[in-house]
Amino acid sequence: MILDKASNLAKQYDAEMSLVHVIEPIAVGYAVEVTGVDIEGLHEEVTKQAKISLSEMGTVIDVPPSRIHTVLGQPAREIRELAKKINADLIVMGGHGRHGWELLFGSTSSSVTHGAGCDLLIVHIDD
Repeated sequence: MILDKASNLAKQYDAEMSLVHVIEPIAVGYAVEVTGVDIEGLHEEVTKQAKISLSEMGTVIDVPPSRIHTVLGQPAREIRELAKKINADLIVMGGHGRHGWELLFGSTSSSVTHGAGCDLLIVHIDD
């Protein structure tokens, strides 16, 4: 649904489209014993799988590998930074609407709006 909307907009306006997937770092608390857990290895495996999935999506909607981005970090910040770096005119992302915990902590889409240097289209995702 989100990819369809973004792809249709890109075609309609003859625009270049990029894809991004932000992987949040695995947070390990000091009180948690993590002996034997390879955090770096987990990040590498998650990143590898995300790149494969994103590459497959890119192939389906004709986004070249040079415009497919997988980054590790805080999603809203990384999306804003990438949008600035690639001079994006529009960020298209999904949103569920604000309810529950999101009312207290905010959602990724609402966090992206704060400091985004371009327009933002939030495509509603049904629960």
